[in-house]
Amino acid sequence: MEGYCAQSSQKNGTPIGEPTELARKNVYPEGIEKIVTYLKNRYHNIPIIITENGYGDMNKPNSTTEARLHDEKRVEYFARYLDALSTVIRKGADVRGYFIWSLLDNFEWNNGYTVRYGLHHVDYETLKRTPKSSATWYKNFISQHIVKEPKVEHS
Repeated sequence: MEGYCAQSSQKNGTPIGEPTELARKNVYPEGIEKIVTYLKNRYHNIPIIITENGYGDMNKPNSTTEARLHDEKRVEYFARYLDALSTVIRKGADVRGYFIWSLLDNFEWNNGYTVRYGLHHVDYETLKRTPKSSATWYKNFISQHIVKEPKVEHS
């Protein structure tokens, strides 16, 4: 069957990576390195843009605001995935873009408002948006990894 992909969080009954609160959404940073390497080799290093990569956690309406904003698992997730991605880029993969999913907690097509992926917490009653720890971490990560364009002298 062309174009079909089966998704599994296990291989031979053993979990692939670290299980999370979400079914079939294990944390496995090695996977991003493996799939980008495969694409690099299979398709002669075509430019790659990763359009969605994120860590979701279950919405816990009774949790405190502090708990909602202190999302260390998400920070750890992005640190590990970006480290794996930088490894494959150093090995020559032509990765030109990477987008975190998601900037804001939002309505997920498969899960409604029960899962939160955002770097910013959204209070669904007031729509107030508040940066989580992961937003600050990602802002700092980007500022430390800016690729500066070489200065071109004009004659």
